[in-house]
Amino acid sequence: MKVIHINSDNEILLEEAKRIRIKVFVEEQNVPFEEDWDGVKSENYLIYKGNKPVGTMRWRELETKIKIERVAVLLEYRNKGIGTKLVRTVIEEIRLLSNKPIILHSQILALPLYKRLNFEPYGEIFYEANIAHYAMEFKG
Repeated sequence: MKVIHINSDNEILLEEAKRIRIKVFVEEQNVPFEEDWDGVKSENYLIYKGNKPVGTMRWRELETKIKIERVAVLLEYRNKGIGTKLVRTVIEEIRLLSNKPIILHSQILALPLYKRLNFEPYGEIFYEANIAHYAMEFKG
């Protein structure tokens, strides 16, 4: 598996990330397209299995934190370590750039993934796009 950072001017790779996010968030989870593809400036990534892009994610810098967002792996590639590899690789890259706390909002179903990656939930359950989430912070 290979993880690549998408340069912000690479429209072809950004379209691949968009295609994966539409399939996972818009089609599978009924998240409105505008809510998912929000145009927020961020650092985007793809993960490949062979030559096929099968997952994507982004992160962005907030005032005092780094926020991981939009982690998505195509259905047929889930539970094969792809999401773990993607997030772990990107956290390593983030740590080369910043020591700010890393946070994310995890869907309830993804809690086991993030707990394995040393994220801990905090606060109360909340809803984004009508999907239950917990805020989590990286403790690694």
